[in-house]
Amino acid sequence: MKFIHTADLHLDSPFLGLKNNGLPDELWEKVHQSTFDSFKRIIDGAIEQQVDFVLLVGDLFDREERSVAADAFLINQLNRLKDHEIEAFVSFGNHDYSTADPASFGYPANTQVFGNQVETKRYPLHDGTVVAINGFSFDKQWITQPVIQEYPQAVSDATWNIGMLHGSLSSLNSPEANYAPFTLSELQEKGYDYWALGHIHKRQSLNAQGTINYSGNTQGRHINESGEKGYLLVQNEGQQLTTTFKPTAPIIWEKVTMSLADLSTDQLAASMLEKIADLKYSKLHFIRIELTSDTNVDPAILNQINNGDLLDELQELNTDKWQQLNCWITSVEAPQVSDVVYSTIDQKYFNQAREATLNDDVFNQVLKDFSKQPAFIKDEVSQADAKHEIYDQAGTILQENVVNPDDVEEDSK
Repeated sequence: MKFIHTADLHLDSPFLGLKNNGLPDELWEKVHQSTFDSFKRIIDGAIEQQVDFVLLVGDLFDREERSVAADAFLINQLNRLKDHEIEAFVSFGNHDYSTADPASFGYPANTQVFGNQVETKRYPLHDGTVVAINGFSFDKQWITQPVIQEYPQAVSDATWNIGMLHGSLSSLNSPEANYAPFTLSELQEKGYDYWALGHIHKRQSLNAQGTINYSGNTQGRHINESGEKGYLLVQNEGQQLTTTFKPTAPIIWEKVTMSLADLSTDQLAASMLEKIADLKYSKLHFIRIELTSDTNVDPAILNQINNGDLLDELQELNTDKWQQLNCWITSVEAPQVSDVVYSTIDQKYFNQAREATLNDDVFNQVLKDFSKQPAFIKDEVSQADAKHEIYDQAGTILQENVVNPDDVEEDSK
């Protein structure tokens, strides 16, 4: 048995923020097309690997109202699988939830769509073995009840038992209770040979055997979805299942660290671009430059970073060289310098103020203001990486605006 586990395609993702990020038109087209290109490569892989079936575990589309172009593209790729006698099993997630009759989608005969209640689909392979695949599709954006309880136990009259579940491990450090929460023990108690999970965009395995997996999303959409993205190829070696990651994303997001000590501060942008050239990217990269410094940073440089002037200059240079460098700079992060206050007493009170202001209680209170925003905005802001990034940037701004009492006294004279 051999199959592909993939999830979170987010076809036709709008890549919010990038369209107005100064991208050249040709580069923007590559960005907009990237989710489509990645999925096409997954189907190419399914055909080349001659897999028995493909599991698509939710959020195939970025939103409930999928575009005509995205829908047509998906059907075209499913037809490619049909032409090679490869079955496709589809469940919808919190982004592309649906209550429509699966027969109304116009999918080819090789495509089996899970309904809104947990169900089992039995699929015989060419060698006579039988696979029992269990799953369901979201019928609304938020599902707070643990749907895992509705999954049946593994059956003995199937050679392989597989679960498809778009949802969140309850212990993950994010507010995921709205997305069909489950625990690891609840998955293991079902006795399945493999769990194909979706919703969490970071590829990860939840058990030592590597049979309970998030495949991650297929194309990173911002800096907190960095690294290679693609699918998991799963196959049996006797009674054991093994997984192999296959990268397919045409664009890779990455954080690049640079020390100000290694840069020419009078020609900062050009110096930074030279460092990027030394990386010699073989694939298209979208990067955030994270500056570091062991000493206090010139306030003029901090201001240049925080008001966006440095990024504007970088992107102006980048526009003419992105093809040569195979990268686009999306953001610059200011150095985090620990000692910027002017006396031990001042530093003590500054640290106390920072701890009182930048903590989880305050953050969660602010997060409530996002309740009326589209779900994906709250999802992204809630991620641990995003929270730490907000803390760091807020701390930098606080540091930059700390006023030396001696300066105030001097100014008043």
